[in-house]
Amino acid sequence: MLLMCDGVAVLGSRHGMVWDPLRREAMALRFDRFTRMPKFQLRAGIRIGGEEFVFPLCREGRDFTFVDQRMTPCTMSLIGIHAPSATRVKLTVATPFRPRDAEFSTTPALALRLEAKTMPGYFRWTKKSQEVEAAELFLEIEGEAIAAETAGPEAANLRFDSVRAATWDGMADVWDTRDEVRPQHDRLVAVSGAFGGTRLSRTVNVRDGGTLDAAWCTWSEPVMEVRGEAAPFRYADRFGSLDAVGAWAREGGQAEILDNAAKVDGIVADNRCGASVNHLLAKTLHSWLLNTWWCQVGDREWFSVWEGTCYFHSTVDVEYTQTPFYLAVWPELLEIELDWWPEFSKPGEGAIGERGRGTAYLVHDMGAHSTANGMIYSHDMEVEEASNYILMAYAHWKRTGKDRILRKHQVTLSRYLDFIAACDSTGNGIPDLGVANTIDDASPAIQYGKEQMYLSVKALASFHAGAEVFTFLGEAGRAEACRARKERILATIRDHGWAGDHFATLLTRSGELKNPWTGEGMACAEIPGWDAPHIYTVNGLALLDMVGEDVGLDRDRIVRDLEVATARCLREYGCAHTDFQAETLEEIPGLEGLAGLAINPGWISMNLLRDIAAFYRGVDLRHLQDRYWSWQTLTNTQEPKLFFETFGGNNLCWYPRGVAAWGLFDALGGVVIDRVKGRDEIRPALPQIRVPRLVDADWRAGTATVIES
Repeated sequence: MLLMCDGVAVLGSRHGMVWDPLRREAMALRFDRFTRMPKFQLRAGIRIGGEEFVFPLCREGRDFTFVDQRMTPCTMSLIGIHAPSATRVKLTVATPFRPRDAEFSTTPALALRLEAKTMPGYFRWTKKSQEVEAAELFLEIEGEAIAAETAGPEAANLRFDSVRAATWDGMADVWDTRDEVRPQHDRLVAVSGAFGGTRLSRTVNVRDGGTLDAAWCTWSEPVMEVRGEAAPFRYADRFGSLDAVGAWAREGGQAEILDNAAKVDGIVADNRCGASVNHLLAKTLHSWLLNTWWCQVGDREWFSVWEGTCYFHSTVDVEYTQTPFYLAVWPELLEIELDWWPEFSKPGEGAIGERGRGTAYLVHDMGAHSTANGMIYSHDMEVEEASNYILMAYAHWKRTGKDRILRKHQVTLSRYLDFIAACDSTGNGIPDLGVANTIDDASPAIQYGKEQMYLSVKALASFHAGAEVFTFLGEAGRAEACRARKERILATIRDHGWAGDHFATLLTRSGELKNPWTGEGMACAEIPGWDAPHIYTVNGLALLDMVGEDVGLDRDRIVRDLEVATARCLREYGCAHTDFQAETLEEIPGLEGLAGLAINPGWISMNLLRDIAAFYRGVDLRHLQDRYWSWQTLTNTQEPKLFFETFGGNNLCWYPRGVAAWGLFDALGGVVIDRVKGRDEIRPALPQIRVPRLVDADWRAGTATVIES
């Protein structure tokens, strides 16, 4: 694999390592922005015949003859070849990620392993000129930002500063924070080998193969603030100090991290999806882990995910797109978020006036950086986020059979549904108020046009969900009202949404547009791009596909729309939002999106969510995964970005939302699970499928059912 930026982190514990071999440096993840992570030199390699050969993670030292890079969900690694002795050296960094095991997965320690072994034969045409039996493996962390101090033969202490960024009333934007320097005290622990000063080393027999093992451990006082209350990290109950973490790692924990990585990675790798999908699964999980926070607020758990370089906590639309990952891998994480979000609701009359009285909608986010005291984003996405919550809660209930969220937040769900209904001012069932959405680099028609197909389908799916939920909860009248509203939306989409061979972007040709960023508005006799193909029709259906629910849209039309819109929106690295060309927007000054007049902007995770819906319907879009991976390769071989969500103008990087890719296995395998109705089906809709079933994998044992067509 090409050398590129990569990183791994511990789930929710703000501990991780990012490396950038092109710049020959590494960075430590903690509390600060990704653009300000402390940089350091990681000197790791082998000493052969009096000479040291190092991986490209430090600025000084001789390079290996050849360097390769690998990534798996739980690891990142570099492989160096010393051709004169035919010695292969591998450096691995692993995270303790074991789905549905919160205690192990949040352990604030990374496992590091160096291994060396003589290769059979020789490298390419380089005949062996050195016969080596014993060689010294070594590992050292140094640099201006991180100070290493000797702590005896078993450890080296690492000291550096991170910044706790806090939001405050009156801040100008999400980056206008109050910064507080937090000194960090970490420890590099020897599991094999011994420290001489700050350098860990071990002499090994390379003919038989040998390893040097270490763990990078940390422990921190509370950093996160939720509703004004300090929130300790989840691991604090299990580990009371850095000494406790170090002892755990030395007494078998580091080996368990590596053993677990082999098992988890082995389950995921048992597929026939190709290298691009496997690389996407690894890269997206790595980027997601870098964004996670898992803390304790009183007797409640707090789990949230940063929105990459936007730093918002648990952005609702981002978490909606990530929901296939939660449903397939770890539904309990989604449940924690579903329990907290309602506390950040807003009254409906604040958005749509008197018609919204008694209703409510959900905000965009719960805070930013190290504080979650309220929304920070610049404007609301009222219908979008309310429907997102309903669909996430519904899919979680159906997948797990657990009704706690529905019962606890029954009133909230009813208010959200009432709000979506109130946003239809024309009586055709389609929301035309509160319709600004979060696709902030799109054309006006996509981003804030009235009567959007995107939000029409989400509203349709929400009322479908509401009918079943309130039947279950014993509110027959409300359930019937949801069914009636669903039928009205279906009829309007059927009569006004179809544009011959695709679903139009908007159900109406003309109308007023209001830019939520500037407040500017304009009446348009014909809204540019109103009837163009777009990739958002099925965005509201993918989660329901995973639980086997059909909302009543014409299946043949959906399939045709998937085929036509994909073909016409396709660009180099995936599909743009729409086939409408953005340069024509110059006719409407002041109505560009956040990213300006971006030409052909597209979002990889929205492509992935579309692909999930396509696979469930037998539409074969497997070839697109290569394009998505090409974009990640292009960006990370030039600068550190990790998962780069956007192409064509925007800058959503270090982003978590790519974990939508973890729903591809379910979609390809046709996995439908509805614990409420007792459905558990496997129906691959495409040929040559081999994927693991993740939802009930035995991650500790490293086994899972494999689905084949």
